[in-house]
Amino acid sequence: MTAHVLISGALFRAPEQRTSKAGKPFASATVRMKEGDGFQFWRVVVFSESAQAELMRLTEGDAISAQGALRVETYERDGQTKIGFSIIADSVLALRQPSRAKSEARKSPAKPAMSAKSKPYVSDDLNDPIPF
Repeated sequence: MTAHVLISGALFRAPEQRTSKAGKPFASATVRMKEGDGFQFWRVVVFSESAQAELMRLTEGDAISAQGALRVETYERDGQTKIGFSIIADSVLALRQPSRAKSEARKSPAKPAMSAKSKPYVSDDLNDPIPF
């Protein structure tokens, strides 16, 4: 039996892209969700290329929503048994689009801004009168 869930929260760390033992690329991230007075952490794993692209363009602190198959596992830490939540996501959605400045900074180095005093070159050949 598979349970499908929809979660939303903020990225706790920047997403990572890796390759599985079988050679299949995937992306993973940790999502932090507010729970009462504390936080709950979910591991999100994505195999779809489009969902990987969406996840990889986000950074730490960005709000996301993910939908997919639920996995619940137990682990032991400091002598206590705890529950770990993870999701094999079919789709990932940024709840707020990253600012254009953020995405442009990732794509290319900064270009010098044109000052108010400098004007682009305009040829005199283009200043003909319009006959109408």
